[in-house]
Amino acid sequence: KEISKFIGIATNNIAELEAIRVGLSELKDTRLAVRLYTDSAYAHGVLTLGWKAKKNQALIRAIKTRMAVLKDLRLIKVKGHAGDEGNERADRLATTAIKEGISNL
Repeated sequence: KEISKFIGIATNNIAELEAIRVGLSELKDTRLAVRLYTDSAYAHGVLTLGWKAKKNQALIRAIKTRMAVLKDLRLIKVKGHAGDEGNERADRLATTAIKEGISNL
């Protein structure tokens, strides 16, 4: 399932976190193995490496709450714009949603 939406004017960090939040919220069976790929060092750091966030704390808390109920979840850091097809597809979806959202403002 592919999901993309315009979230308005926001930082890249917020957009990365919101994408993770929405994706995890779509999972109905918490027993499924979930592999979440991200090219965001920030999202990976605050969600899995114990980085202390000064901003976006409510959003991070919401994601961590959802993460806690998933039985088999791994966040995997990938290099952005390096030819990974899944990452390139996610980038195209995000870019299209932004362009469509801005044109509708």
